Amino acid sequence: MLPALRPVFFSTLMVLAHLSIKAFDLVMALTAGGPGYATDVPATFMYAMSFSRGQIGLGAASATIMLATVAAIVVPYLYSELRKKP
Repeated sequence: MLPALRPVFFSTLMVLAHLSIKAFDLVMALTAGGPGYATDVPATFMYAMSFSRGQIGLGAASATIMLATVAAIVVPYLYSELRKKP
């Protein structure tokens, strides 16, 4: 049963990763990242470090980690979906 659910599992992970990264505009428009860290998502962390606190290196590193995380989810999914089946 679990091997049959693999495409569904990868699709769900890909959609959730996409939504967590795209939630930046909603969080900034509705709560501006507050109160405290209640609405903190990776994109708001990157924005705060890069532009509010002036730590460009930490903001760039967090953006790179976000890219690597999404790639770690997308690449196996694409490999499993696009490989030729005998």
